[in-house]
Amino acid sequence: MAATAIHVVPDDNFDDWVVRNDNGHEIGHYPTREEAELAAHATARELQTKLIVHLPDGRRKCESFTKGWLAKLLGS
Repeated sequence: MAATAIHVVPDDNFDDWVVRNDNGHEIGHYPTREEAELAAHATARELQTKLIVHLPDGRRKCESFTKGWLAKLLGS
């Protein structure tokens, strides 16, 4: 089953950032949010899914890499 989203979350101590899928499977740990976002961006693009960055203040930043129906129809 394909992942529906890739998440970037701070770890429990807020000293590094974790990239994981919806099932909670950790894909990687990174020392900065920027590095985690770069890795997650590439993974989400490859899997054609959503990227959700969970910020320490509780906000979320979302980006979608899913193909629309027209792109799927044309095979792009």
